[in-house]
Amino acid sequence: MTRNYADLSPHDFELLVRDLLQAEFGVRMETFPAGRDGGVDVRLHHGGEDSVIIQCKHSPGRSFAQIRSQLQLEARKIGRRFSCRYMLATSASLTRANKREVVQMFSGVSLSETDILGVDDLDNLLTLHPQIETQNFKLWITSSAVLQHLMNSDLHLRSAGLVERIVKRRRLYVHSEAHTTSLEMLEAHHVCVISGEPGIGKTTLAETLLVRLLADGWEVHTASEDISEIERVWQPGRKQAFLYDDFLGQNSLLDSLNKNEDSRLVQIAERVSQEGDKRLIMTTREYILRQARQIYPRLKSSPLLYEDRVVLNLGDYTRLQKAKIFYNHIHFAGIEESALRSILSDRKYVNVVEHANFSPRVIELVASNFRNSGVPGSDFYQYTMGALDNPRDLWDSIFQDQLSQAERGLLLVLATVRRPVEVSDLFEGVSAYQAAAGVLPDSPHRLSLALKKLQGTFVRVAADVRLDDQARGFHPGNYSTVVQLANPSFIDFVSSYLSSHPGEISQVARGAVFFEQVETLVNWDIGGNLDERLIASLMDSFFGSRNRVQEKTHPRLAPGQQHVLMGALRRLVDAPSCYWVEGMGRHSVEVRQQASLLNRHLVMLMLDAKYRHGLLPVDALTAILEGLARRVEGEAELSVRQEIRLISYLGEYSEMGGSAASGRDMLALRLMGALDLPEDFEIALSPFKELSVPSSDWSVTAEAGLRRRFQDFLSGWDISESGRVNTVADCQDSISRIASVVEYFELDGVDTPVLKDRLELLEDEVAQDLDFSEEESAGDDIPAQYPLRSPALREYEPQIDPVDELFQTLGD
Repeated sequence: MTRNYADLSPHDFELLVRDLLQAEFGVRMETFPAGRDGGVDVRLHHGGEDSVIIQCKHSPGRSFAQIRSQLQLEARKIGRRFSCRYMLATSASLTRANKREVVQMFSGVSLSETDILGVDDLDNLLTLHPQIETQNFKLWITSSAVLQHLMNSDLHLRSAGLVERIVKRRRLYVHSEAHTTSLEMLEAHHVCVISGEPGIGKTTLAETLLVRLLADGWEVHTASEDISEIERVWQPGRKQAFLYDDFLGQNSLLDSLNKNEDSRLVQIAERVSQEGDKRLIMTTREYILRQARQIYPRLKSSPLLYEDRVVLNLGDYTRLQKAKIFYNHIHFAGIEESALRSILSDRKYVNVVEHANFSPRVIELVASNFRNSGVPGSDFYQYTMGALDNPRDLWDSIFQDQLSQAERGLLLVLATVRRPVEVSDLFEGVSAYQAAAGVLPDSPHRLSLALKKLQGTFVRVAADVRLDDQARGFHPGNYSTVVQLANPSFIDFVSSYLSSHPGEISQVARGAVFFEQVETLVNWDIGGNLDERLIASLMDSFFGSRNRVQEKTHPRLAPGQQHVLMGALRRLVDAPSCYWVEGMGRHSVEVRQQASLLNRHLVMLMLDAKYRHGLLPVDALTAILEGLARRVEGEAELSVRQEIRLISYLGEYSEMGGSAASGRDMLALRLMGALDLPEDFEIALSPFKELSVPSSDWSVTAEAGLRRRFQDFLSGWDISESGRVNTVADCQDSISRIASVVEYFELDGVDTPVLKDRLELLEDEVAQDLDFSEEESAGDDIPAQYPLRSPALREYEPQIDPVDELFQTLGD
């Protein structure tokens, strides 16, 4: 198997050589930084004397002729300094004749041909000691076999952008304890939720897990919009792993989960936990997860989605891991020598590594943008510390000083769209944005050049995505280009940027060509970053008390801009969506997402509620009510929670009180038509229980009838469940479901004797089965992991700070 040593840093290479020779000799060896201890990289020290000295020369992809002068210089430097056994390891390719010449060069030390290790010798040692390669994650992930598997897999056909990003970023990965913990969690529970603050490395960790699973023969799928993307590709009996990145959204819970998705998320997670051939990885920002648990009780009740998760905190990164993150980014970014000296002098890199605001994302931004910043190389240290002191200043400097007008327009439109967008849709949005400012729009050619400059650092471009939207000229057999932001934190920056540049808000709104763009502005205005104030407003928006929303939220717009936003929302309410979703039954083809009139009407009502109902005229409210009636009378499945929110908003208008009650009755009548499961009764009761609109004669009678029907349902529930329940998980799920609905109906405990007996029987079955499984598992042997080193290895304490050891290799 050919391995790609080029993606190893010099320090990575030294550690690889050390670990291979430790495994080969069965003894522990020490590593040293360049320039210390006479240029020794690795040594075996025993009995107060050096037994073996190893010199490492990392020259991947080079021939002997290309490194000859470097080796000659090294030979002259060491002369006859060492009398012990001397070894030389290089990532260059060496023939037997080359080795003979090297022996002659190093005639002053005890170096034999067999102690010269070229790339072929290293490959052989890795074959003999496969555990070293497995534990050396960066080398393992860059092997030709793994990369070929990535590029030729179904994953690449379905999500080329994901594969290319993994391949491109592989050299930057830093293996941490979180990786091992996540793998153990997937093995134990089959589900792993990775949460943490923005920029902490959640997606990077998820990608490394995907690569591991893919190399082990798992079929990998990704979801980006809805849990149904997982449901559609689920294949019983096949080893499938699913990634749902940012499953609760990136910035705002105002983009609430799709209909009943909280329950569907829990159901999928619990289903995966029971299947040995399924794995589920999900990521989310930690503060959004905490707030979601307050709004979606079903998430709160599931330990799989809260208790059993990996939380990435800055404190979880060790000092050395932070150092490796910084080291990798600056080494592979090709930072100039004067910049390297600025951080090496007086060990200033320690200040970066130990900075309270250290973040992998900020470090990535610093390394990728420094060369275009115009800052002298000697000021690289100050540039880095300034970015850590105030990351927003770095974004602001890049956005306003380093980008052209066309590039800024592209990024602003992408930030308001937030999701992947087809390139012609993007260019249309940018042209409209420029026209709204009275600027002559750039041509598609100029926009293409600007997009190319942004690619990599700011945006990701996938040029081989199959789209099906024949109304706009996209046919299933054709490929198109899709663009998205590469760095989610840029959306956060744009939010704060617009708040300090209010004139831009009107320009973006007037130039918007997609409803989603203005919806983003509304979300930012209503909530901004999710904080305790927004939690209260979100809770109110679900359960009433609009007056509290008005008291707890404050305008972020300049005077009159709310009218500009509402005008844009009304103008675009029937516009096509700019979002794409995976098509049903069409492999690797995406279709334009159907616009949700319900969601769009909700956005309009939320904005109007904030500004005390002064933006929407009666005819617009009437149109919203007519849309509700059409959905309720239609055959499509309803998003009940959202419909209740809409009716609740309508009930706040004095002129719509009676109409809101009629809407409540229409919705309730539709829901009472299908009462087959416990959840059906809960959903049917929700319009009566959660809406504060006036009661009607029909609603009073209908609610009483619904409650009687639920009592009748309870009396026969045990009969139907006894034929369905077969497993421990089924028992637990059944108990949880019926108990939740009984509580929702506010019954006094379980007052049906037959139901109570059945619950007790199910609980007994669960307890017995769990006891048995615990006894059975207690006797299982836990498989031992491959030890990094043999237990017989002699221990030696490190002689220097490992962070110093790492960064001194930059001085080679």
